[in-house]
Amino acid sequence: MEIFCAKDSSGCIQEDIRLTLLKMEAIGLQMEFPEGFFQMEEVRKRRFYPGKEQPEIILENPDGVQVTGQVVGQKMNREELIPAVEAARELAASTFPQYRFSPVYQKEGEALSVGWFQMRMPDRETEHIKAFGVVQDEMVMVAFTYPEMESLKWKSLILYSLGTWRNVHGEN
Repeated sequence: MEIFCAKDSSGCIQEDIRLTLLKMEAIGLQMEFPEGFFQMEEVRKRRFYPGKEQPEIILENPDGVQVTGQVVGQKMNREELIPAVEAARELAASTFPQYRFSPVYQKEGEALSVGWFQMRMPDRETEHIKAFGVVQDEMVMVAFTYPEMESLKWKSLILYSLGTWRNVHGEN
């Protein structure tokens, strides 16, 4: 376990943030992420994700920060990732024109390349980062939803985490 932020460090105004290895075996992905996330209860899953096609992984922490993971169902190679993320961003922007979207960014990790974009949802007082990678020639998506008031904290943690993405089975 690694400490991302220690409350005793200079200028730190929050509690310790400890990182742990989060394995999302259902989608073949693992990453370093803050500890304290657990499977969302079925009642809450149905409320937040009412469709038939729920993500394979739905986690949350006691503060209501959510992390979902799913295989997109699209075969692809690494070179096709960023154009696919651009297309996903355009689709989301046309579906939700009331929200603000960042450009698509790329994060090169030690093992996997990740493309991602951010949605700002002021009416819900939340922000959302959709991150995509290629694991065993399939596109996977991990979405992070967190309170807008904690944007700086969560965006920093998520961006760090994107650089730690690895295939659960160790193959790129």
